[in-house]
Amino acid sequence: MSENLFNLGGKTALVSGASRGIGEAIAQLLAAHGAHVICTSRKVEGCQQVADAIVASGGSAQAQALHIGDPAAIEALFAQLEGDDRSPDILVNNAAANPYFGPMIDMDLATYEKTVEVNLRGYFWTCVQAARRMKAKGGGAIVNVASVTASAPMRFCPASPTPSSPRR
Repeated sequence: MSENLFNLGGKTALVSGASRGIGEAIAQLLAAHGAHVICTSRKVEGCQQVADAIVASGGSAQAQALHIGDPAAIEALFAQLEGDDRSPDILVNNAAANPYFGPMIDMDLATYEKTVEVNLRGYFWTCVQAARRMKAKGGGAIVNVASVTASAPMRFCPASPTPSSPRR
């Protein structure tokens, strides 16, 4: 079968955390199937390299700075994209903050707040902004990438040694 069953020609995809790793691979795949990809992350330089590689291989892409933990930055980017007639048809939330690895009991509040700011609130607000524009366009698709912690939560306390005798 020679027909391309996965044609994203004419679609715009926004990928957060697209400067490397999973986000970069997702951006490249979407572009390979015809989407114009907006590669975002806090540091635009890495996204520019990804966008340049996509363009060099015949795809369509651009780089934009976006700190997904900053609601004002999210709103500004979506307003800019809307003004450029580039509101996304596809959103892939892939950016994440992982500032702490260890038992919850040792985590400080600032670290927790940073994690929630990016991994929860940022995903939520980006989804809202994208969905509003997708609704106006007649539809779209949103994919949220999550860590293993989504299905296997972190330990509350460090592993305790097994007592040598049963407790009474």
